[in-house]
Amino acid sequence: MRWLIRRVLKKGKGAVSYEEDVHYGDVLSIGRAADQAIFLPDLRAALNHARVTLLASGQYKVESLILAGIRVDDAITYTTTVGPGAIVAIGNTRLTLLAAPQDYDGAVEVSTLDKGEQKAEVEQRAKPTRLAQTGLRKRRPSWILFMAILVFALILPMIGHFVPGFGAMLRRVPLLPSTQSWNPGTLDSAHHFFAGDCTKCHQTAFLTVRDKACLACHASTAAHADPAKFNLPQLGNAQCRSCHQDHEGIRGLIRTDQRLCSDCHIDLKARTRDASTFVDVGDFGTNHPEFKVSLPEWDANGKFAPLRTTWAANLKEDSGLKFNHEKHLKPDGLNTPSGHRTLTCATCHMPEAGGAKMRPVNFDAMCHDCHKLGFDTLAPDREVPHGKVAAVAYTLNEYYAKVALEGGYADARSPDIVQQRRRPGSPPLSQQQQQEALAWARQRASEATDSLFTGKACSTCHKVTPPRTPDDTWHVAPVRVSGVWYADAKFTHAKHTTVKCEDCHGGAPKSTQSSDLLIPGIDNCRTCHGGAKSRDKVPTTCIACHAYHQSATLKMGTL
Repeated sequence: MRWLIRRVLKKGKGAVSYEEDVHYGDVLSIGRAADQAIFLPDLRAALNHARVTLLASGQYKVESLILAGIRVDDAITYTTTVGPGAIVAIGNTRLTLLAAPQDYDGAVEVSTLDKGEQKAEVEQRAKPTRLAQTGLRKRRPSWILFMAILVFALILPMIGHFVPGFGAMLRRVPLLPSTQSWNPGTLDSAHHFFAGDCTKCHQTAFLTVRDKACLACHASTAAHADPAKFNLPQLGNAQCRSCHQDHEGIRGLIRTDQRLCSDCHIDLKARTRDASTFVDVGDFGTNHPEFKVSLPEWDANGKFAPLRTTWAANLKEDSGLKFNHEKHLKPDGLNTPSGHRTLTCATCHMPEAGGAKMRPVNFDAMCHDCHKLGFDTLAPDREVPHGKVAAVAYTLNEYYAKVALEGGYADARSPDIVQQRRRPGSPPLSQQQQQEALAWARQRASEATDSLFTGKACSTCHKVTPPRTPDDTWHVAPVRVSGVWYADAKFTHAKHTTVKCEDCHGGAPKSTQSSDLLIPGIDNCRTCHGGAKSRDKVPTTCIACHAYHQSATLKMGTL
């Protein structure tokens, strides 16, 4: 690719000459390093400051190679596409991108501003400092009006601020202005308790609220942006008042508009030069990736470490539980020990107080009515405890040892000494009889244990492993669920009581495997929720589901 580089050389008395050079390459590099296609002898330029690439359409792609960005057509940007005529400013050097002349693929004109041009540019950008610069004239009516405003809008309220008695008098007289005339609006509800003390936030008169005033109360608040993780000028240089402006109403201090997030996340990869691992997001309805879901997983040491992966319709989860939703949600109901019952989702899935999450499924409260843990037909009311293998073994051994020593156990398969009922006053058992009775008790407890773990009790819902050695015990696989599948999102069931459970968890009534992931994906949410400007769905901004950047370790006062 052939580039024409034209340098403008300024001479005395306004004379100008040109020096042309040819550069070969796909990219035109710009900077202070000696190997740059356009060398800039200016300390304000980085060694590798920027690069220009010619596109097939005849336009130019300008990219900044520094975090500060680059000025293109008087606007700071990281990367942009422009046409011929665009001006790139670096220090006192101006690079004008030209239409490619004949025999060239691209062209650029390099000129340097002299001291007079630099001064004129500074003056052009400067704010007016004299009345004459504003186009106004010092006419008497203007001065009269100015003095009236000065007295009534500034001096009187200021005296009332510093002299409490005078300020109280001003507030009693309707036509006189007090410090209330300075109040632009209602304070946020969080700041109402010091609404009468303006200096709490406005520590210096006629200056906007400074960060130190905010940190006086919020030093221990979690940091919004970890500078090591989010190394972006928009976050690192942001001040509190950039996002939080009070006097906007009782709920106006926290921004909820979509631009708060999308201004950065709509082109996050470009801003970070592909350093970010996040997908660009701009609008929930039209530009949002599929959800990331947390599934039960364990590390090599057996520690619970949920696996974060992209939601998919055929995704499976291993919770360690065997459960069949279809059997429990039969429309015609079930025959249970307590009678005929028709179960619904709400039978087992109950919201926590506040309605955000669901309570964990509890065997005693939700399963025990139907799934009894009895172990002996001769004692139908006796059950083993749920949850601990050692407690089950202890209960069985204790029960059968008691039965064996007391006698009266009406089972023809048991020894006579166990079947015989011993009345008060009967002679005590001999040592041999006790040993015979306890040997039977141990054997019967072992049989009951095997029946519970391999029969229709434990193995119905759990994966059970028998003892591996004579000294080993039964092993029941633990049940572990994520509890919160979308850990990075704020969701509450309390706001979704107007829809049915199956509207979101549609596969539950027909699910036969506990490994079925019955958590909805983004398409399900989009049936009701649209983007921020949606008209036919619930307008949903980023902050509706996500919190702003929160550091787990840093505090606002430590940045």
